[in-house]
Amino acid sequence: MFVHRIVLPALGLISFVSCHSGTEPAPHTPTTEASPPALKLASAAPAEAEGYPMCHGQHVSGATSVARSGPAQVQLSPAFLDEMPECRVADGLPAALIAHVNDGNINAKGDCEYPDIGVSCHYHSGAEFVTSREDHQVLGQGELHCIFPGDDPKSPRVFGGHVMCRDHRQGEPHGEAPHDVNTGASCPAALLHQLESCHGLRCCDDGTLTNSIGELAANGRNDIRPDFRICDDTLEVDCELLANLTVHPANSPALGGVGQPAFLPPHHAVHSAASKHQ
Repeated sequence: MFVHRIVLPALGLISFVSCHSGTEPAPHTPTTEASPPALKLASAAPAEAEGYPMCHGQHVSGATSVARSGPAQVQLSPAFLDEMPECRVADGLPAALIAHVNDGNINAKGDCEYPDIGVSCHYHSGAEFVTSREDHQVLGQGELHCIFPGDDPKSPRVFGGHVMCRDHRQGEPHGEAPHDVNTGASCPAALLHQLESCHGLRCCDDGTLTNSIGELAANGRNDIRPDFRICDDTLEVDCELLANLTVHPANSPALGGVGQPAFLPPHHAVHSAASKHQ
């Protein structure tokens, strides 16, 4: 992943969500086929003088009492989009940084790494940051997250948004989610550039990774507190850009946690030279 609706081609530096996550699936969440209607988000709390309000999860008990740094014991991310303030223009996608980015390579987690700028991107099999009015996953819609390094290694910036294939049917699940990892395969710089089409971002700071909080605590990763910048629009992408990446589960507590995939674009099973010699 680590947001509603425009045409683009969603939120990571290193993908923090593994396809081999130990998260127990939640009961099946029904999916509904739909084209991406424009989302009118209600006004949220204004941005604070410095930074943004802390991510408070999806109506999670105890979220408001969590410190802004250090290990979190409650699920602070994903949050509700309509409860996140609009980002200031100065906090938009760092276009100058990605202007000349080269193609990346798939890492051991199945994510696309761009080593020349220290960024990585991954995508989820459904939406994670949703509005407080949504009660189901949308068939053919996933979420892209690109993680950028911050001044504090424990607080990266995650840019992302909901994504659909331009041909919506191409993103609908057909069979099981593939788990093979195309380590070393190429992944295009154009994937990162898809985020440039976003018309507006919602921001919250000092959240958690979007894996289940139990998994994060067990793995000692609940002290990673990302700042999230999530697109208001659903981005329509050329899903061929995702073909070498490995899909990760979507965890949206408001929709039942990790459920059945709603977004599974075609995946290329490309075996790296290293894997051929194992």
